[in-house]
Amino acid sequence: MSRDPVKILHILDSLGMGGMERVVIDVANGLDRNRFSQSICCISKVGEAAKFLHADVRVIEIGKGEAADRLMPFKIARVIRDEKPDIVHTQNRSGIDTMIAGLPAKTWRLVHSEHGRNWPNIKSEPIKSRIARRLLYHFSDAVFTVSGELADYFCGQTGFPRSRMGVIPNGIDLNRIDQADRKDIRPELGLDGNHFVIGTVARLSPPKDLFTLVRAYANLRQSHSQADIRLLIVGDGELRSSLQQCVNEAGLSSEVVFTGARDDVPRLLGAMNVFVLASLSEGMPLTVLEAMASRLPVVASAVGALPDLVDDGVSGFLVEPENSRMLADRIAAFYNDKKMATAFGAAGRLRVEGQGNSEIMIGKYSDLYSKIIN
Repeated sequence: MSRDPVKILHILDSLGMGGMERVVIDVANGLDRNRFSQSICCISKVGEAAKFLHADVRVIEIGKGEAADRLMPFKIARVIRDEKPDIVHTQNRSGIDTMIAGLPAKTWRLVHSEHGRNWPNIKSEPIKSRIARRLLYHFSDAVFTVSGELADYFCGQTGFPRSRMGVIPNGIDLNRIDQADRKDIRPELGLDGNHFVIGTVARLSPPKDLFTLVRAYANLRQSHSQADIRLLIVGDGELRSSLQQCVNEAGLSSEVVFTGARDDVPRLLGAMNVFVLASLSEGMPLTVLEAMASRLPVVASAVGALPDLVDDGVSGFLVEPENSRMLADRIAAFYNDKKMATAFGAAGRLRVEGQGNSEIMIGKYSDLYSKIIN
């Protein structure tokens, strides 16, 4: 006798162009449709990345505005009542309101996952947040993070037993990387084929610390004034105008390319020679996995799961956060030794093939959902 597919309702703020959102989309698209039926509830707005979802994944938008909404648990409860899921999977901040929604009569299983720290509380959370998270974790049927470092952090903050906190690392679809059409990408961006392009993909927000990257680029230009070097910044956010002003004041406006938000990152990676991420805080960034899959050497801050992703001295270099001089020195090492850059890029590709592809990730999500429903 065949069994109806397990109904899963994913809940998150929106499907914007971010790493967590990409994971939700890949899971929704990748799970076996004979075993799972899925829908996604966006608390604020649907978001531009929703276009990547398969047509059979239903999307519900609640439409929360900028202000706090004390009725949100009731609105989420209404969505759950309408969808009748077997499993509700919440991401980051959506978990608290969903927990409250389930207090009167919870008939579904709750999975909660943490994908990163909350800015600006990247070193320690307020006491109210700690208490709320601990209640959420105990109320959930399964809790996991995307890295061991993040699991240690949240268990340390909340007192939740580490033995009960799972870890499912992020993975990427290698086909998206390998099938990207990178023809003529440099001319499109105003870059020459001889340029050594330092690239990053990030939201232009405080946790990504793009100002340290700009300072590192300025340092590099001082030591390599005659070199054909350019900086490519892919992404958008609230700090874009401030970053552009910083670039202009440094006299580098003709050498730094801002693309704004793009949905063709795999293609844009083809314009780069080295990938840099100068973040102050990270979960497990998909952009670094995508760069490594594209055979790019990586220079990244030693924060979050980056030390697990980047094998220092093998596939890239790890640097201290906010250390622009160290960042510049490590980038210069790849500029000065192209053979080393190629070797590091090849090592990164092997790392992603073996441990960072989406098939592995989706398999672990499938196993988790099946385990808690049986």
